[in-house]
Amino acid sequence: MLAARTRTDRAGSGEPAGVLIVLFDHAEQSHLLLTKRTEYPGHHSGEVSLPGGRHKASDVDLRATALRETHEEVGIAPATLHVLGPLDDVETRVSGFMVQPWVAHHPGGRPAMTPDPGEVAWVMEVPLADLLAADQLLPPDPQFGVLRYPLLGEDVWGLTARILRTFLDIMRDSTAPTG
Repeated sequence: MLAARTRTDRAGSGEPAGVLIVLFDHAEQSHLLLTKRTEYPGHHSGEVSLPGGRHKASDVDLRATALRETHEEVGIAPATLHVLGPLDDVETRVSGFMVQPWVAHHPGGRPAMTPDPGEVAWVMEVPLADLLAADQLLPPDPQFGVLRYPLLGEDVWGLTARILRTFLDIMRDSTAPTG
């Protein structure tokens, strides 16, 4: 699904960062992880986001950044994840980052997690069906302020919503009948 597509690479147009969409199966449903950030002074305080963050010099690439940050934030060991591939690079609108999202699957069901209480207030285990249902209520090409997903009582918007929309578009394209 991800390996066969041409992705948009915007390297060099912002401070590099990597995030990870972690997929897993639980209770006979596919899920993905989101985090609600703790409250702190600065950008993104209290927002719902994907695990991830700023690239460090010790990271081999942005895939490594996304895996490291996911481990630091929610405690999922990188070795337990099967990385499926990257999505299109996405620019933040406020904080000056160029984010490379990655998709990974945890093949053992719900991953063992130990969230960092300094960074993560809540790990949200979102059924993929809930995300798909919320997406069906949106117009085909929503404007920035309209692209919002109400999930588990939280408002998912901004960069995270844009990444999730891209992920859903790729999923839909990969399952659409051909011919």
